[in-house]
Amino acid sequence: MLKILLLGTLISTAAFAAHQAELNVNNKELEGQIRIDMKQMSISSLEGSYLGARILNGDESNSDRIGNTDPLMEVSFMVQRPVAEVPGLAIGLGLKGEYTKFDGQHYSAIPLGIEADMKLPIEASIPFYVGGALYYAPSVLAFQDADAYFETRIHFDVEPIKNGRIEVGYRMIDTDVKSRDVTYNDAWYLGMRIDF
Repeated sequence: MLKILLLGTLISTAAFAAHQAELNVNNKELEGQIRIDMKQMSISSLEGSYLGARILNGDESNSDRIGNTDPLMEVSFMVQRPVAEVPGLAIGLGLKGEYTKFDGQHYSAIPLGIEADMKLPIEASIPFYVGGALYYAPSVLAFQDADAYFETRIHFDVEPIKNGRIEVGYRMIDTDVKSRDVTYNDAWYLGMRIDF
């Protein structure tokens, strides 16, 4: 059911003027994400502002100290701008709302973070990109059974067709609770991203 929901959401994003749709997989997990350009949707006049949603169906084999996981669900807001002094580099600042449940504990947090995406200055017929993200929520921004949240991600992309990228990446998501340190996900993935 989760796979059908993710695929249906990603396919229907074109009808809602989505800025990005992304699907990441490995042998055990499925991650789907959309980001909606608020200016295209006439929600905001602010250039480079995005609303997003993500679902990660994490697997216990890529987790530490978790026996029974629910999907990690996320809503997000980010403002991203190109850096004039560095051609091809864009930096974004954002906040996210995270929710999941594992081992009978309810986990929610509001991490703040930074994202970067850079087109590599390589003379080639196919563009290459590198990017990453870092998000953190201390205990004051962690709720229910949560104590802290930390996420890091790095990815390398190739764009074989305009606005379509193939991605190899790594993500690590710590979802510490009050009783123990927990890594919700620590895994490599292969993905596809489409920009509208």
